[in-house]
Amino acid sequence: MGRRSELALSREVIARTALAILDEEGVRGLTVRGIAGRLGVQSPSLYNHVASKDEILDAVTELIGREIDVSGLDDPDWRRGMSAFARSYRQAFRAHPDALALIARRAVETQPALATYDAALRALLRAGWPSAEALQLLAAIDYLVLGSVLVPFTGGFVRRPAEYADGYPSLAAALAGAPDLAELDDSGFERGLAALLRAGPAG
Repeated sequence: MGRRSELALSREVIARTALAILDEEGVRGLTVRGIAGRLGVQSPSLYNHVASKDEILDAVTELIGREIDVSGLDDPDWRRGMSAFARSYRQAFRAHPDALALIARRAVETQPALATYDAALRALLRAGWPSAEALQLLAAIDYLVLGSVLVPFTGGFVRRPAEYADGYPSLAAALAGAPDLAELDDSGFERGLAALLRAGPAG
C-alpha cells in the first residue's frame, strides 16, 4: 500500500493535497509531515518531487493560478475584459483564502502568475494605456481583489447591528439598513472595480 502511494506521488498530487489541507485546516495545518501523512507516505518521499515547503507553495500557487480565466482580456472592450478578469481572479482565490494568506507576500515567480500579469498588461497597453499607468491600474486591481479576499469587510462586524447603536449610531443604522448584508462584500467589490475602470488611458 505504501509503495503504491509513493509511486503515485507527483508534484501536482502533493500540491493538491497541500491545497486541500489549507482549505480544510487553515495555515496552521500545513506541514510537510501532514501532507505526507495524508498521502500515506513518509516525509522524505515528498522530497523526490519537491525540494522544499517553498516549492510546495509555488506548486499550490500554480494550481490556483490555473483557475483564473484570462480569456476575457481578449475582449475588444477593455473595461469589460478587465472586469471579467478581475472577477475570475477574485473567485479563484476566494475559494482558497487560507492559501492566499500564505501566498500574498511571496515573490511572483510561478509561470501562471507571471503569464496572467503579462496578459493583463498586454490588454491595457493594447487599449492605449501608457506602461506606468497600466501598472498602477493593475496594482490597484490587485489590491482590490486580494484585499477583498483576505479581509472581507463584513467579517469585521460580528455583532448584531443594534449592539453598535450606543457608541456607533451611524454604523448601527447603516448595517441595519443594508438590504442584504451577506452580499455587501460582493457589491462593495463591484463598486470599487467600477470606480477603478471608469477612467481611461491618458491622452
